[in-house]
Amino acid sequence: MIRSIEGCVDRFAGEAVKKKVMEGSEKLTAKSSKEEVALWVKGAMGRLDAVVDQGARFEIMENCGYNCSDVNKRVIERAKARRRKSKSINEFLEAEQRKPMKGTKLERKGNVLYQYYTPHSFSKSLRCYCSLLRGLPAHKTISSTYCHCSVGFVKKFWENVLEKPVKVNLIQSAVTGADECKFAVHL
Repeated sequence: MIRSIEGCVDRFAGEAVKKKVMEGSEKLTAKSSKEEVALWVKGAMGRLDAVVDQGARFEIMENCGYNCSDVNKRVIERAKARRRKSKSINEFLEAEQRKPMKGTKLERKGNVLYQYYTPHSFSKSLRCYCSLLRGLPAHKTISSTYCHCSVGFVKKFWENVLEKPVKVNLIQSAVTGADECKFAVHL
């Protein structure tokens, strides 16, 4: 996933910015601790925030989320299979609200579906579902820029499942200090 960040930074911000943001990544190895990785990501997001405007940062990280949705396509395929068993989108969404995927909850208000990630609800409490941030110390937070990766994932998830475009906004995030992550999915 670090290489995904590198590729997206290069694609949307260029070589010079990539070198700045990725500084220190060459020291990370398969033997690096989860905390070392998480703290490097925290630093990379700080560097990205310092050198790239907000729109480009969000585009970079949302594209990382699109890549993550490709890697985790089985989750999407299972949701699409559940969707095909429903007579309508409304019936599907009602069923998903009653029995959401583990670690999530859903609330619908009109044409907005609020999706929550509840990483603390697992038997082994998490700060984030992303393996890159699993070692982020409890007293540390990270720029919300990183969470736009989840925005991209959530967008691709719902677009694939509902077979229509959606808009997604980040409302709050567990790694920026909230108890859970919250996204507004505009249907």
